[in-house]
Amino acid sequence: MIAFLVSTVLAAIVGMFIRTHALTITKQIVMGWVWLYSAIAPKEDRDGRQAEVLSHLHELINNHQKAGYAPGEIVVRILESWVMGMVDDVAWCIPFVPGVLADRVKGWGDNLRHYRIPAAMIAGVATLGLMNYSFFSSPNNQSFGTWLFANTIGIAITVLLWKYNHPLARRIFQAWIGIAMAGGVAVMGWMTIHYQLYAGMTFKILMLAMVAVLPAIIVVDKSWRQRLFRGRWWLIPICWAPIIAGALAGSLLIAHSIKPLLEMWAAMALLVVGMLIVYGLIALAAYVLCWLGIRGSEGGLRLVAAGIRHLR
Repeated sequence: MIAFLVSTVLAAIVGMFIRTHALTITKQIVMGWVWLYSAIAPKEDRDGRQAEVLSHLHELINNHQKAGYAPGEIVVRILESWVMGMVDDVAWCIPFVPGVLADRVKGWGDNLRHYRIPAAMIAGVATLGLMNYSFFSSPNNQSFGTWLFANTIGIAITVLLWKYNHPLARRIFQAWIGIAMAGGVAVMGWMTIHYQLYAGMTFKILMLAMVAVLPAIIVVDKSWRQRLFRGRWWLIPICWAPIIAGALAGSLLIAHSIKPLLEMWAAMALLVVGMLIVYGLIALAAYVLCWLGIRGSEGGLRLVAAGIRHLR
């Protein structure tokens, strides 16, 4: 009973409020529509159109009030006039659409003219290009699911690199790198044990060479270098020298000579140089593709803008 009384009172209050302010609300709706479709017009035309519609509304309301119509009937007639005139409103704003569209397209082209190609875009294009080349040139028949998965991962990594300054993107990227490194180490450990690679002298020399070279990661990575040495460069050779000496001593114990270790280091250096050359060429090709794509898009947008203006 109490809920019924409350709902009845609230309905009466809402109805009274609507009847009292119905004309004002209707005027706001009509003027909102005028603002919406006239937004693309120049300021003078827009202001003139809004003033014209507002004057017409006041005239329509005054005429109906003088004729003795109730506020509710006036609201209905205004809404009918608004709905019936929508086609004319759209026809009024159509001539302004090509100019606005041409300005927008030209603005996009101008933005591309000053756009600097980010490193993440180059890395993404290079990765996707190399991945798809390997996929389609492989003699094995790969499935569409494998191709889609590989490209999805490549695009995801590119996006993470693009947004690397964002804390969440940085955490996700570092987690993926950690998982990949852990997986690689696990696979290498399994292969070493399964195929008994640890029994060969070449494997032992390779491990010595890798252990001696691993500190180079700390030297190259600025964050690790600052965290461990605090800018004191002289500590790096002091800490690295015992590792090199230990690797040389291990080579003497295993192979009775340091020559295999030096040859392994030379092979690793040649491999790194070769990878730098190959990936440098791939990155250069990706940069050229990005540059051509951006400049081509810029020129295409400018031609589209000119074409729209010509049609106008």
